[in-house]
Amino acid sequence: MYKRLIWGLFLTVFVTGISFSKGVKPYNFSLKDENGKVITLESLKGNVVYLVFWTTTCGSCKEELPVVNRLYKKYKDKGVKFYAVVLDTKDLREIKKVKEDLNIQIPVLIGNRYVKSKYRVYGVPVTYILRKDLSVGKILYGTNDEKYLESLIQKFLKEKRDG
Repeated sequence: MYKRLIWGLFLTVFVTGISFSKGVKPYNFSLKDENGKVITLESLKGNVVYLVFWTTTCGSCKEELPVVNRLYKKYKDKGVKFYAVVLDTKDLREIKKVKEDLNIQIPVLIGNRYVKSKYRVYGVPVTYILRKDLSVGKILYGTNDEKYLESLIQKFLKEKRDG
């Protein structure tokens, strides 16, 4: 009986997370980057925004981040703002080491439990691609194909500036 209850609660939480539908405006965070600068979601309006939520101990994240880094290098000056939101540490040395080990340059934002909850991150990696008006364009769970990610970026770049 308890197993059914726990399984039911898990499914409810998981389905609720998925139901964060396209077009919805996500939580307007205010987070420090790895250099101590405060970045707000609102300040990114007018750009496609690519957020990948990750942890330093996540194997799948270590597969996904180099893929995202290639896209970052290609699109960072073409109207796309990329951020890797780390959720398990505030230790800048640890973050720097992971970035060096993976050879990635994506800017890192220091996440927290509140942002994790607001963005319904129940596992990592989770990717949010936001339209230029900052509404949710796509939410992706787990690792993703680079060509597919690029097609989404291109799709949202082609949309009118105000959505």
